[in-house]
Amino acid sequence: MPTICFRAILLTLTIVIGIDWSIASKPHLIPSSAIDASLPLHQKTFTLDEAIQHALGNSPAFQTAQKEVEIATEKAKEARAALLPQLNLDTGYTFNGDLPTIVLDGDLSTAFGAPPPQDGTEPDPIEIDMGAKHNIQGRAQLSYPLYTWGQITNRYKQAVLGKHIAGQALAAVRLDIELKVRQAFHGVLLAEELLIVAEQSVDQVERRHQLAQQQRVAGVTTDLEVIRSNVQLVNARSQRIQSQNRRDIAWDHFRLTVGLPLNAGVGLNGDLQSNLKSVDIEDAIRTALQGRPELRQLAVQERIGEAGVKIAQAGNKPKLSTFGNYIFNDSEHQAFDTSWNVGVMIKMPIFDGFRTRAQVNQARMQLDQIQTNKAQLIDGIRLEVKSATLDLEAAGKLIEAQEGIVEQAAEGLRIANVQHEAGLITGVELTDVELSHTQAQVNRLQAIHDYIIAVARLERAIGARLK
Repeated sequence: MPTICFRAILLTLTIVIGIDWSIASKPHLIPSSAIDASLPLHQKTFTLDEAIQHALGNSPAFQTAQKEVEIATEKAKEARAALLPQLNLDTGYTFNGDLPTIVLDGDLSTAFGAPPPQDGTEPDPIEIDMGAKHNIQGRAQLSYPLYTWGQITNRYKQAVLGKHIAGQALAAVRLDIELKVRQAFHGVLLAEELLIVAEQSVDQVERRHQLAQQQRVAGVTTDLEVIRSNVQLVNARSQRIQSQNRRDIAWDHFRLTVGLPLNAGVGLNGDLQSNLKSVDIEDAIRTALQGRPELRQLAVQERIGEAGVKIAQAGNKPKLSTFGNYIFNDSEHQAFDTSWNVGVMIKMPIFDGFRTRAQVNQARMQLDQIQTNKAQLIDGIRLEVKSATLDLEAAGKLIEAQEGIVEQAAEGLRIANVQHEAGLITGVELTDVELSHTQAQVNRLQAIHDYIIAVARLERAIGARLK
C-alpha cells in the first residue's frame, strides 16, 4: 500500500508540473512554411500593414479603380480643350484629267483683241479650258465660342467632378481591401491560437489516460475509467484535427486575400491583442458622414447632376462664337493668291421639337434620383455605424467578463487533477473541469478576435481609424 501511495504522489507531481508548464510556455505563432514540408523554404513574414500594402498592390479591383482615376483625369483634359480656341488647317491638291471647254466663234475672238486673219478668211473658233488641271487650295480656320450659356463650362465641371468620383471610388475599394485583409490576418492568428488550445487539451487528456491505465494496473481504478478517458482522448484528437483543418483554411484564405499563391511560404508578425476603446455613437456617425467615400461620391454626383440640368437648359439658347479664315489658291492659270476674313456668328434655335424641354426633365429626374440615393445612403450609414458601435461595446464587455477566467480555470484544473489523483473526485467531474478550462480559453480568444474585427468594421463604417 505505501508503494501505491508513493507512485500516486509522483504521478500527481508530474501532472501538476506538466499542466503549469503547458500554460506558462505558450508557443509563438507557427509560420505556415513550417506546417507543410512541401512549401518552399523561403518565406516572407508580414505585419498587418505590410499585408494590406501587398494586397493593394495585387488586387485587380484596386488596380481597376486606379485606371478609372487615370481615365477620368484624361476626360477632364479632353473637356478642357473645348474652352480653348480651335485652329484647323485644310489643304488639298486636285488634278482634273478632262477639263470642260467652251468654244468661241471667230468673230468673238477678234472682239477680245485677237488679230483678224491676213487672207481675209473667217477666223477659226477658239476653245477655252474651264479651270486648271493642277489646283492647290488651302484654308486655316480659327474658331472660338464666346458665349454658350454655360454649356462648355458645365461640361468641363462635370468632367473634373468625375475625376473626384473616381478618386472616392478608389478610396472605397481601399477600405474594403483593408477590412478583408484585417479579417483574414486575425483569422489566422485566432486559428493558430485555437490549435494551441486543442493541442494542450490533447496533452491533458493523454496524461489522464496514461494515469488511468497505470492506476488500473495498480488496482486503484476501474476499466470504466480507462474506457472513459480513452473516449475523451479520441474526441480531443478529433477536435485537434478539426482545428488543424480550420488553421490551414485560414492560411489559404489569407494568401488569396493578399494575392499570394496557395503554396507560398508565409509568416505573420502579430498577435491577438485588444486595446479597449470608448466610442460615442453620435461622434462616430458625424465622422462617417464626413469621411465615407461612398457619401462623398454621391455628393459629387449631385453637383454633376446640377450641372447637367444647366447644360440641358442651355440647349435652346442662342450661342455666340467668333471665327477667322485664311484662304490660299494656286494653279497653272493664276498666281498664288490669298485672302482672309473674320466674323462673329450667332446660332439661334427657333424650334427643336421640344427636345430641350425633354432633356431638362430627364436631367432633373436624374438629379432627384441622386438626391434620393444620397438620403438612403445617409440612413444606411447611420444604421451601419450604430450597429458596428454596439457590436464593439458588446465585444468589449465580453472581454471584460473573461478577465481572469482563464487563470481561474487553469487553477481549477490543477486542483481537480490533484483531487482526482487522490480519489476525491471522479473522472467525470475531472472531465467537466477540463471542458470548462478549454471553453474558457476558447471564449477568451474568440472574444479578443471579435473585438478586433469589430474595431475593423467600425473603422470601415466611419471611413477613418479610431483614435
